[in-house]
Amino acid sequence: MKKHLAGLLLAIAVLPVTAQQKEIIQQYIEQYKDIAIDEMVRAKVPASITLAQGLLETGAGTSTLCLKSNNHFGIKCKEEWTGGKYYHDDDKPKECFRVYGNARESYKDHSDFLASRKWYAPLFQLPITSYKYWAYGLKEAGYATHPQYATMLIKYIEDYKLFEYDNIGVAKIEEKEKGILVQKEVAPTEVVTVNSKSVSETKPTAHHTEMKKAASGRQEYVVNGTRAVKAVGNEDPLTIAFEYNIDYSWIMLFNDMSTGDKFKEGQYIYLQNKKPKGAEVSVTVLPGESMHDVSQRTGVKLRNLYYINSMRPNDQAYAGEVLSLQEKRAQSPRTMSYAEYLKQQAGNNPQTQNEPRPTGKAEKETGDLPRTAIIKNMQQYQVQHTDTLYEIASMFNTTVEQLKEWNGLANADLRTGQTLVVAK
Repeated sequence: MKKHLAGLLLAIAVLPVTAQQKEIIQQYIEQYKDIAIDEMVRAKVPASITLAQGLLETGAGTSTLCLKSNNHFGIKCKEEWTGGKYYHDDDKPKECFRVYGNARESYKDHSDFLASRKWYAPLFQLPITSYKYWAYGLKEAGYATHPQYATMLIKYIEDYKLFEYDNIGVAKIEEKEKGILVQKEVAPTEVVTVNSKSVSETKPTAHHTEMKKAASGRQEYVVNGTRAVKAVGNEDPLTIAFEYNIDYSWIMLFNDMSTGDKFKEGQYIYLQNKKPKGAEVSVTVLPGESMHDVSQRTGVKLRNLYYINSMRPNDQAYAGEVLSLQEKRAQSPRTMSYAEYLKQQAGNNPQTQNEPRPTGKAEKETGDLPRTAIIKNMQQYQVQHTDTLYEIASMFNTTVEQLKEWNGLANADLRTGQTLVVAK
């Protein structure tokens, strides 16, 4: 998140809103709601999301950038920009921001910016009234670094009933297109029979059983008694949540995922909760596999996999080690720390196949540093935009207080690219 917005975000979105601040917010909404609705009709960006972002970015129209340049969304110049320019201190001194003749131009450019960047494309596949999915989707796509960005958007939308403007926008879209929006219907699952009994009626005797889905084209599977599909490319959990009409938070929970994670190509994606034990007695760790990879391959919950094998959280098993999937073992297999695992992976595969995503605001074009290249040595870690101090402490089997002490941190705030000492 931009430095010049940090105070505004805390003052307006986190702390209790004063009567005067509430009046300023209401004035902003009243002044720009019609433009947001027009953009919803034109570009299919929910009016509630646009208004909430405008409120956050401008401090409800009070930021210097907004007042000096009519820039409501903090979009920087970039090479393609030929309009007016305003230089303002942000991540770096005197950065170039776009100047607009009026707010409508800024709102239009914001819509076009989202529509023209491929990493935001999955958002436009979501229902236009699903403001929660849009809010989390923007955060997942790297629009902002603030860990509570999606939560703050949703709070604005619900506190000030901005979703009502989405309903107006939908009505205008229907009128414009002379039709009725029809929600996507999901066809019932066609189950392939095995041994004259349906899969749903038969306990799996093998590791997984194939199924078919009639309408979506995806092959479905039963893995360890749990419904699953396979990832096509590096897929975002948000896309799966929408496709199967399952809450995004549940998809993340079912698959033991953290914010910013994506499914690997060919990996099982679970549409139900994984099981505490496996269908088989044991499994051998393959070269390059993490414990999360093993969990996804076997359909066993990650925390149970650690418990059954008497392993410390976040440690990784060496390739070739045999992990128990049912009975708790007295001693753990040979393990390495997560830092060692990442270092090993960097040596085996220094090139990442993931396409870069922006690390901060929408206009940034650099992506997360690949997980295979963020360890300078076993004692240091380079912060990515989705990281929190708690997550890093868990990753390296230490504590938040210890990380603060080693790095001279007064609080838990981090910046992308920052190098932390994680072990001594």
